[in-house]
Amino acid sequence: MLTKFKTIQAVLFSTYSLIIFIVFTVLVVWLCLWSSDLLKQNATDSLASMGRSMQEHIDSEIQKMNDVSLNVMYSNLVKNHFKRYTSELPDQTQTGDDSDSESNKQNIGLSGSIGNGSVQSVPEAHSVENAKALAEILTAAIGPSRPVEQLYLYDFKNKMYGNGFDNGERTYDPASKPWFKAVLAMQNGKIISLPVPDEEMSRYISSSDMQYSVSLFRQFYDNYNDPTGIVEVKQYYNRIFSSMLAFTGDNPYGAQVLVYNDNGDMIYPLQADKQHYAAYASLTAGQSLPQTQGKGSYLSFVNPNTRAKELLSLHRSELTGWNTLIIVSESKLLAPVFAFAKQTVLVAFFILLFAIMLSYAASKRITYPILKIHRSIRSMRLEDLGTGRVAAQTLGSGLNELDQLHVSFVRMSSRLKESMDDLLLSQSQEMQAKLVALQSQMNPHFLYNTLATIHAMAEENMNEQIVAMTENMSDFLRYFSTDAAIVSLQDELLHTGKFLDINQIRFGQKLHYEMEVDERMLELRIPKLVVQPLVENALKFGTQHEPPWHIHLSGKIEGGEWRLEVADNGPGFSEESLAHLFARIREVDATHVVPVLKLGGMGLLNIYIRMKLTYGDAAVFQIHNRPEGGAAIMIGGKL
Repeated sequence: MLTKFKTIQAVLFSTYSLIIFIVFTVLVVWLCLWSSDLLKQNATDSLASMGRSMQEHIDSEIQKMNDVSLNVMYSNLVKNHFKRYTSELPDQTQTGDDSDSESNKQNIGLSGSIGNGSVQSVPEAHSVENAKALAEILTAAIGPSRPVEQLYLYDFKNKMYGNGFDNGERTYDPASKPWFKAVLAMQNGKIISLPVPDEEMSRYISSSDMQYSVSLFRQFYDNYNDPTGIVEVKQYYNRIFSSMLAFTGDNPYGAQVLVYNDNGDMIYPLQADKQHYAAYASLTAGQSLPQTQGKGSYLSFVNPNTRAKELLSLHRSELTGWNTLIIVSESKLLAPVFAFAKQTVLVAFFILLFAIMLSYAASKRITYPILKIHRSIRSMRLEDLGTGRVAAQTLGSGLNELDQLHVSFVRMSSRLKESMDDLLLSQSQEMQAKLVALQSQMNPHFLYNTLATIHAMAEENMNEQIVAMTENMSDFLRYFSTDAAIVSLQDELLHTGKFLDINQIRFGQKLHYEMEVDERMLELRIPKLVVQPLVENALKFGTQHEPPWHIHLSGKIEGGEWRLEVADNGPGFSEESLAHLFARIREVDATHVVPVLKLGGMGLLNIYIRMKLTYGDAAVFQIHNRPEGGAAIMIGGKL
């Protein structure tokens, strides 16, 4: 029973299976780890990219507001017109002030009277003109694309002027504005307010929901760098945070987005529970985090409320001082990674099972021929060999098949030893006979067949055909036996034609042949008997199928070289014969030694060798089977 495990098949199968299992397991584990890391990296990169994108969108909107406020701050026209405009307006909080009356009087004195001489028409006209000019200048400062929704200019008393959806002059109470003191304390720079409900801006939106707005404040100064007033730029909350609203409304991971300042005030979403998000708000982008990506950061985080693992993408804006935080469940974000790992393991299991089955089939295929050879050798017998002379021996290899094969070879050795000398002698004699056949360069079969045909025609009293055949035969043999090694193509074609005429008489209408050769080729000097053997070869193999048999001989000149092709409509060359012929040709090219040729198969190789000796590397010798049936052989060389 244990000997079954010593078989070559068992050893090969176990070895192959172990190698496949180890290599495949290592590759699958590496692929899973690499792919998981890649997918995780892509997921976290996408998370960080989304955070950067949203932060950049917020910065873009705030930058527009900042640019508008700077346009106002650095515009002398705006500041001068606003100062002139507010100085012409009556102080609503100090009615009856003598200074206002004196100012009005001065304006009257400077401007004179118009119309019907009313003393009030001149300052009113100036006020209207200044209001119109101020509106036009503010509109130009905001820009034609209207990047912000509303702009207000405040003096430090109680006057304000608006441009946007709310145009015109109004009064305000500085004490009621929570931002007033902070803006006065901020001599240089800007202040960005938290989102606040804005009833005025809500009127200009079709939605019935209360609209929130964000304002940017900064002081502006006159030519002497003295504070002149405050500029406020307003924008809709939904416009500033549109990218976040779109993301939280439709994202595959159920991610949350927070925007908060360094004080922990929640800016997005509205009415966010500061206490609930306190753990997140304590994080700032300035902290040293485990992973960094671009200008933002991402890290693993354990939710203090749910204890679930989360991935955070944190980005801080230097423009606003706000922190943008994306919160996503790690299990949801990495769900594709886990799904991929499961699928990979499942597919890997089936592939491994299939590979082991192939290993079994391969081991069985390797050992079966060995077992077959063993059985064949064991069944061999020689009459002059006694079985008692061979002693059974074991190889001791531990493999049953090799041990049995060794015993069989031991039994054969005595028989082979006795016949070796005789075999070598017969091979030597055979080689000598082949050499003589090669030197004679004559295949007697054509002669035998021709004489048999003449004999048959003589019995039929076909005297004219006999005369023509014997004349052609005589001319062909005379040409065949001449000593000239190089002849003209015209002579070669002439005697090839005689050869075909002889076979035409022999086969009658079963044989058809054509010759189409460029007349410029007729004077070419070529080795003797390189065309006729090609025709003979075509005739030999072409007649192996049902007639009629067609042989076509064509010649042409192309690019300084001549080509001559002989084609037939026979069965063509077998793959084995072509492979054997090409192998012999490669052997001749490699060794430059003429091999021993068989009597019936020396023609094509003989022609190749003589073409190679005559034309060298420029010799052309091509053999192929034609798509329409039959074979074609082409020879050629340089002109």
